[in-house]
Amino acid sequence: MTDSSSPSPLHWLQGIASELEGIRTVTVQRLSQRLGLPSREDFEVQRALLEDARERLAAVQAQVEALAARFDSKP
Repeated sequence: MTDSSSPSPLHWLQGIASELEGIRTVTVQRLSQRLGLPSREDFEVQRALLEDARERLAAVQAQVEALAARFDSKP
């Protein structure tokens, strides 16, 4: 009969995996800070702003092209 109060090998492995994931996360954050890279949240905000700017630029470009086409078609 096994003692139910002692942790199983699977429980130990899960604990080790959790600790390793925590160490990896902290290491990535520290390296990113040292290199001057933005945090993941900052990166996502910057990416969203860039995507918005691209969409706005595409809309303005389409308007300019439409105006240019109108002027080119006038006698």
